[in-house]
Amino acid sequence: MDKDIKSHKDEANEEKNTETNEKNNLIDKDIEKGSEISNEDKDNKIDKENQTLDISIDKDKECNESKKENIEYEFENNEDLADKEGIDINEDTIDKHQIESKFKLKKKTRNLIIVGCTIILLSSIYVGKTVSKYENKIFPGTLVYEQDISNLEKEEVLSKLNKIEKNIEDKKVQININNKIYDIQIKNLVSKYNNDKLYEDIIKNQSEKNIFSKFISIASKKNTNYNLYIEIDEKKFNDLKDEIAQDVNIECIEPKVIINDEKISYKKGEDGSKLDEEALYNDIKEGINSRNLLKENIIINAKLIKDSPKISIDDLKLINHKVSTYTTTYGSGNSRGSNVENAANKIDDLLLMPGEEFSYENAIGPVIASNGYKYAPVISNGKLVDGIGGGVCQVSSTLYNTQLNAGIIPTERRNHSKAVNYVPRGLDATLASGIIDYKFKNTYEYPLVINTKAVNGKLTIEIWSNEDALKGIEYKPVSYVSGNVANTYLYGYDKDGNKVYEKHIDTSVYR
Repeated sequence: MDKDIKSHKDEANEEKNTETNEKNNLIDKDIEKGSEISNEDKDNKIDKENQTLDISIDKDKECNESKKENIEYEFENNEDLADKEGIDINEDTIDKHQIESKFKLKKKTRNLIIVGCTIILLSSIYVGKTVSKYENKIFPGTLVYEQDISNLEKEEVLSKLNKIEKNIEDKKVQININNKIYDIQIKNLVSKYNNDKLYEDIIKNQSEKNIFSKFISIASKKNTNYNLYIEIDEKKFNDLKDEIAQDVNIECIEPKVIINDEKISYKKGEDGSKLDEEALYNDIKEGINSRNLLKENIIINAKLIKDSPKISIDDLKLINHKVSTYTTTYGSGNSRGSNVENAANKIDDLLLMPGEEFSYENAIGPVIASNGYKYAPVISNGKLVDGIGGGVCQVSSTLYNTQLNAGIIPTERRNHSKAVNYVPRGLDATLASGIIDYKFKNTYEYPLVINTKAVNGKLTIEIWSNEDALKGIEYKPVSYVSGNVANTYLYGYDKDGNKVYEKHIDTSVYR
């Protein structure tokens, strides 16, 4: 609009300038004609013409101001109308048909907006009412093991889940392996079904959705299938897998060092097979959490895996030298002699890898009749009484001296309550099953093997390892006896006979 006003102003100024120029031309002509008139008349003439010109200019100004006001008023009115109705003003006359068309379009748009808002409002009310009906209920399409629990409240849901649980308990797990079948009811494998947790998770999944997502879930009735969170009872599973393993496992055979007299040989190990316990556990867990659990029993084809030796034959070939030996005598041909020979045979060719600990009780036990032991005299509270396994302590005492000669310190050792006659005081080692054990650890960098011979009343026990195991030191145990007390020391000597090692081993007190 400012542009139009300026245009009108320019036209008015142009008219005014034209009239002024014409008047000036007239004045110039009169001056030329009246050159002969006196200066006084000339001045009077000019004053009159200037007054006339000033009056004319003032009138032109008033006219222009009036035109300007009219133009501004016209444009202000048109602008207000245009702003109100959203109509553009051009330099020409406003098209009335265009204005009417714009008004109709504006009215139609307003009506459409009103209708749209009404639809949205009514839809929101409907969505809200629909969702509110399921505030404490399960949404349509919610299933557990394909069982519908839709439109139910909490107590109804838990009741339904309890029925599902009872149906599951009657199902079986069938395990097939090595042409054998093991059947067990699910209730004998399960510790928890977690019905409450499942209900809480379903409600949580519903509540986390916004109102429109909830409405879509309700309206669509799309199926969502859940399972119970069934937990396996670890103890029951272990009992089951131990039963199966006992039937099907074939233990591997570790490589061995075999010593006959002064000859040493090596026997390779053999692979075995064993139950894949981890796979069985996972298969059972997957089966009892399957959505088909209510429809059929669980059938599992258990697997066997290779059981390879843990010891390398190459490591055993490092054993090439007899490190130490010790011999005692016993009476043969009686129950005690039989027990000595039985215990000695049980530790023959026993292998200890570096850092491995030896337990005498574990090696020869249990000391019971079914394990080859007989009744013979034993020391109990300083007295000889008849007991199962009498004589086994002579084997442990003989091994104790062999161990000390090999420069190895015991990790557990107790003397007898009464001194024995087959080793010096302070150099015996007793065994009381479940109470007192005799132990030592292989402190070498190499494997070691125990070799025993019990023949004709003579018991010899040797320790074999690598020729560098002792690092050139010869070890010798010495017991210093004073009355009923014996203090045992272990000394070590180099190749020149110099003492390079000394250690107090134990103090033994006898009755």
